[in-house]
Amino acid sequence: MTEFTQEQYQEFFDEFEKAYKEYENKVKERRARGIHDYNVFDVLETKEVKHSKFIASLLDPKGLHYQGDLFLNKFIEVCGIDDFGLDTLNSQVYREYKNIDIYITDGNKHIIIENKRWTGDHNEQVARYIKTIIDEQNKDELSEIYERILVLYLTPFNTEIKSLGGIDEVGKDYLKLRQNQVAFRHISYENEILKWLNAIKAEIINLTDLNVLISQYEKAVKNLINGEKMENNLLIEQIKKNYKLCAAIHDNFESAKINLLNELFSKVSDTLKETIKTDDWEIESHKITKITQYTTFFSAKLNEYNGKNHDGNYIYYCIESQNKYNNIFFGLVRSNEEMDELNNDCFQDIVKESDYCKSWNKTKWWACYYEKFSTADDLILDYLRNEEKFISEIRYDLEKLKDVLEKLNKKLIEK
Repeated sequence: MTEFTQEQYQEFFDEFEKAYKEYENKVKERRARGIHDYNVFDVLETKEVKHSKFIASLLDPKGLHYQGDLFLNKFIEVCGIDDFGLDTLNSQVYREYKNIDIYITDGNKHIIIENKRWTGDHNEQVARYIKTIIDEQNKDELSEIYERILVLYLTPFNTEIKSLGGIDEVGKDYLKLRQNQVAFRHISYENEILKWLNAIKAEIINLTDLNVLISQYEKAVKNLINGEKMENNLLIEQIKKNYKLCAAIHDNFESAKINLLNELFSKVSDTLKETIKTDDWEIESHKITKITQYTTFFSAKLNEYNGKNHDGNYIYYCIESQNKYNNIFFGLVRSNEEMDELNNDCFQDIVKESDYCKSWNKTKWWACYYEKFSTADDLILDYLRNEEKFISEIRYDLEKLKDVLEKLNKKLIEK
């Protein structure tokens, strides 16, 4: 590939910066006129929570919208499940019912809504949720119970779902579990949810406050799908004019990203060692050469429980890329995938009593975790925007988790 001089790179970056600033000014003008992606949902809630909470609140016939089962009926209509026979007037809507994102039941029929923003099905979630409902029913009616369950699998886009953990066969309108079947629909934010929001807005056109709130949520959904981003034609033209130079930059971009990650996590480790009690923690930044699934950036182990006294089994804090999208997760990791002791209620109770993480995730390695960044780029940008805040949040995690990790690791030793 063509070699470029330092002067050529500098000239390009100067022009690029100029184009970007011009773009930013246009965005500011646009926002001043009220054309922006700001909405109350992004301010009040984390992305992981807001969608399920708001959807459930609208679906609830007894919700504070005071529209009875109007919104639930419109949802059923848009999703094409009118023939399922749910008694909407007498339905209860639950959030996080035994880890089910949204659960709707009239006492006879049962709708499970699994909301997947980006990550795929893991740890046989849908299969477990079906079993949860089955186990609560009268066993004398077991053959009929499956016919009274419907699973709605909600994802951002209308991509085909070919398989789900613990499910023997995924059809267009059914899931097969051995000899039994339950009704199934794959729905998406870009299709059914946006259609549903438009449908209910048309019904409440005179209720200004509620209409504004739903319009705000509609904007949040559009941000989830495509960000409603304004195309920067100035930058595109710069790239077209300097394509060879851009290609050379692109070839080196991944290496620069990895170098930057190594530098920043090295600094995170050094800063934490200076600001927390290092007698308690073994803090380590992990040198990375490539970002793939299960790439570990940073870990912190309690010195007293690092595997010396219990056959290498211990639980520690970790920042790691996960799943095929390489989303960045923060949380508690087990050192050994065979640590079945983690599955019992005692361990779950210890994690759930802390303020750190209310959900329990039974996977091969992770004990409990949450998605912090969608990509390594987001992580880097967050760090560069406010280095002090980034490090203080990790320090806050460690302070919150010290007692939790002590209790978890003591339980391992007792076993």
